[in-house]
Order: sequence, then structure tokens, then C-alpha cells
Amino acid sequence: MSWPVLAGIGEVESGHVADRQISPDGEVSPPFTGPLLDGSGVGGNTTRHADSDGGRWDGETEFERAVGPMQFLPATWASHGLDASGDGIADPHNVFDAAWSAAVYLCVSNPEAGGVDFTDADDLEAALLRYNRSGSYVSDVREHIERFTALAASVPTEVPVGAAGGSGESGAVAAAWALQQVGKPYLWGGTGPGAFDCSGLVMRAWEAAGVAIPRVTTDQVNAGTRVGLGELRPGDLLFYDTGAPGGSPSHVTMYVGGGQMVNSPRSGQVIRVEPVDGPYYSSVFVAAVRPG
Repeated sequence: MSWPVLAGIGEVESGHVADRQISPDGEVSPPFTGPLLDGSGVGGNTTRHADSDGGRWDGETEFERAVGPMQFLPATWASHGLDASGDGIADPHNVFDAAWSAAVYLCVSNPEAGGVDFTDADDLEAALLRYNRSGSYVSDVREHIERFTALAASVPTEVPVGAAGGSGESGAVAAAWALQQVGKPYLWGGTGPGAFDCSGLVMRAWEAAGVAIPRVTTDQVNAGTRVGLGELRPGDLLFYDTGAPGGSPSHVTMYVGGGQMVNSPRSGQVIRVEPVDGPYYSSVFVAAVRPG
């Protein structure tokens, strides 16, 4: 099992609930539910699924809706839902519980063969079909799995410490720390450890490298040396004017090498790695700064 498999499923099932708020402990608000499965064909499903949970997870007492970021049927969740967050409740609307439950569900879905080899194309396809018996669904998920796999291959998982010496060594430590936060939710005003906003993330990353920088973007942009985009080193900060209140620059990311940056973008999103030269951020770029 690799994370692109779960990411591909989450992308197709719910778009990673990108239009919802996600709390630091993983709760999705408002809850994400699929179409009513009353046999009418909405969402491509023509099979009627009678209510099994009294509306506990989907709010429906006659028919079912798939629930949460990984879109479990309440009946399936009753037998396969797991508590990954440690709060004592297996909740399909919690991103940690949902992702962990989906991983285990897939791994144990072929007991006759003793498990699933996700590196084998046929095994992977069969597992996805057991998750959702639709050929077009499997094709869509596999397309996203390939995309996420390519992204994973392009992102540095380790930053060589000390390669540049001096401030470069501190920057490498800051970048490595920031990479470890990928996947955690954005939270306005968040400074960790469970969630961060953009400036809180880079402040804590540089703090981990032993360098104190200001808390907000409008101060951070003046706390270092301006550098050109062709001079970037891991740990350098990239500032943008996204039009948010509070003045310019209103957003900051961190360069991590290989043309990539760590970004805690906005509410409802998670910390991610993306190209520095992406079309949106390139159009609102303000400055690059090397702290220290």
C-alpha cells in the first residue's frame, strides 16, 4: 500500500472534501455525503440501499448515502470502520479514521490470496473494483494514482543538510522539517503541531532549524536577504499577494528543492508540495527571501 492509492480514491470519491473545513483532529465540517441511494440512478447507482444506521452517519432514515471523504456506505462502515484518531469513536467523517479504514479495507479485501499486492496492476485493479464495482471508476482512480505517484517521485524526501554550509545548512533543516508536515490541515492562525497556516508553518520550520523569524508574512518578508528565483536554496521563503486582508504579501511558501515548494494554502486544504512555477502563484509572486 502506498499513499497515492488512497489519494487516488479520495480524489474520485470526494475531491478530498476540498470545499469543507477540516479541524486539526480530522473532523470534516459540514459532513460530506453522496447522493441518496434510492435506486433512482442518481450518481450512476441503480441499486436501492435501505437505511442501516438510523441516519446516524448520513442523516437519512429510509435509504443510505455514502459518507465521508472515502465514501463508505454506513452498512460497510459498521463492519470495517476503525478509530485512527484515538478519540474512541470510529467516525467516517474524520479524515484519519476514513483513510485508515480504507487502507485496511483494501488490504484485507482478498483473504483467499492472503492479501493484495498493490504493486501488481491486476491485483490493484481487482482491489479497486472491490471498493467500487465500476470500470470507469477504476480507470479514474488509476489515472489519479499515476498522477500522485509521479508527484511523489518528483518531491525530495530528504534534503541534504550542510550541502551549502552556513545559512544553507539551516535552510535545509527547515525544509526537511516542513516536508514532514505535508498532509496536515490548514488552520487560520495555526502554528502546530496538528495544523498550520502559511506563516505559522514557515515560522515553526525555521524555529526547528534554530532561527527565529516573525509570525506574519508582512514582517517575514523583511526578515532576511532578498534572492532571485534562480538563486533559491531549500528553506528560502516565497511571498505572494493573493489579495487576502492584512496587506501585501498575504501568503508565504517554502522552497524545498527540485523546483518544488511546501504550501499551506487555505481553509479546507492540507499542506502540500507543488511546483514553484505553477500558473497561479507565478502570477502573484512578490519576493523570495532567505532568512538568517
